[in-house]
Amino acid sequence: MSAQPIVIIGAGVAGLSAGCYLQANGYRTRILEMGACCGGVCVSWKRAGFVFDGATNWLPGSSPASNLHGLLAELIDFSALQFVYGDIFLRIEHTGAYVDIHKNADRLRDEMLRISPGDAHAIREFTDAIKEASRLKVPYRTALDVMTAGDKLRFLAENARLLLFRARWRPVTIAAFAGRFKNETLRHAVANIFPHHDFFSLFGLLMSLGWMHAGSDGTPLGGSKRIVDMLEQRYRNAGGEIVFGAKVDRIEFDADRACAAVCADGSRITADRVISAADGHDTFFRMLHGRAVGRDIARRFETWRVFPAIIQVSLGVNRRFDEPAHKYLLDLIKPLTFGTSVVRDMIVRICSFDPSFAPPGKTAVVAHLRLDDHEYWTALRDRDPAAYRTCKERAAQAVIATLERRFGDVAGRIDACDVATPATYIRYTNAWQASYQGFAPTPQAAGALLHKTVPGLGRFYMAGQWLWPGGGLPAVIRVSRDVAQLICHEDGKPFSPR
Repeated sequence: MSAQPIVIIGAGVAGLSAGCYLQANGYRTRILEMGACCGGVCVSWKRAGFVFDGATNWLPGSSPASNLHGLLAELIDFSALQFVYGDIFLRIEHTGAYVDIHKNADRLRDEMLRISPGDAHAIREFTDAIKEASRLKVPYRTALDVMTAGDKLRFLAENARLLLFRARWRPVTIAAFAGRFKNETLRHAVANIFPHHDFFSLFGLLMSLGWMHAGSDGTPLGGSKRIVDMLEQRYRNAGGEIVFGAKVDRIEFDADRACAAVCADGSRITADRVISAADGHDTFFRMLHGRAVGRDIARRFETWRVFPAIIQVSLGVNRRFDEPAHKYLLDLIKPLTFGTSVVRDMIVRICSFDPSFAPPGKTAVVAHLRLDDHEYWTALRDRDPAAYRTCKERAAQAVIATLERRFGDVAGRIDACDVATPATYIRYTNAWQASYQGFAPTPQAAGALLHKTVPGLGRFYMAGQWLWPGGGLPAVIRVSRDVAQLICHEDGKPFSPR
């Protein structure tokens, strides 16, 4: 075993997971984190006694009803977590009508038939596909990077149902499938189950709704921080080391083998191997200075779409809410224009289900405004701080006014208000284009597992959600597991997940 540690860049879920797996397999690791805490984009923060969660609003694999549970249980102690399971994933309210997106596919079918019996064929095709997805298993035990030819043949045989399901639905966008509905309310609803993601492949939406139908979609009490704290503690208990305030400027190579990470303050950390669990674009085009970025990698960043940027308006409200759903898609009273983006609606999470998020009798409410023009916000923050603050206030007031119209008794009960913009996400995480979840699972990219190594760069590895379009916590853990398994394979060691 080398005297030098494996250096991991980034203490988000990807970095912590890679560290946990490698420590469990006898490697010494050191995580370099540019910020002051762990979590990356999986983060929550406190304001005036309220907790505002920026990430984990539901967790696929929260129960054994999905085989993803087995993957997550390798690192997460589910006996120490509590989950909330609701009946409705999202209530969509638009032009005076509403649609409840029930997690149970049969209830969703009945809800859609209530609105438009004339769309019975498309409705049943949709909900039958959700039920089929609920029975599929996601393979994770053997990394594709280490499979033999025989392993790959067995993989194809064992996962034929999943692969056929993906082949059928991957080419279809959510928007295209929504277009099959005659009723305008249903067209709008299906296109916005994942709001402003209608360019995604339908395959990803069906898999997500399948996990919900199976009952493996809980919301963890304590939110993102609870999950991150558990991973950090597991990593530290295994002997792992985290260095905060260590922003990596470049990765050094000796004869095309990674040998060190050099931080912005000039410190040089020698390494046996280097894993980047940081932003993908930042890694390739800043830390590696474009070295070994072949045409395939460049093409992805040039042509593949990413998750839209968001403005998160978080409110501490001095009242309780008694509502049938915890998440809503609501039209704004008036559209908001920021640069080239026009925002017409917002996603709202009413976090009354988690008593740890607010003082007694009060509620944390989180709204997301999705937009494409992230550059407007970064330029404004850098060049005109006063105008930047004014735009943040405009966003907050639009959210408050819309909540007041919909729920009443909100505007005069605001105890705390916090606004995070695309510039905030870039500042704290270096997220390319302020995309909080990396490459979007479009028909072009959905289900594509990208290589963890880079040709010409030995002993260097990539981890994180940029390696699995669609991202999310289970995907990130899966990629980190693959990297650890690959390193063990290179060293001729059996891989142990615990």
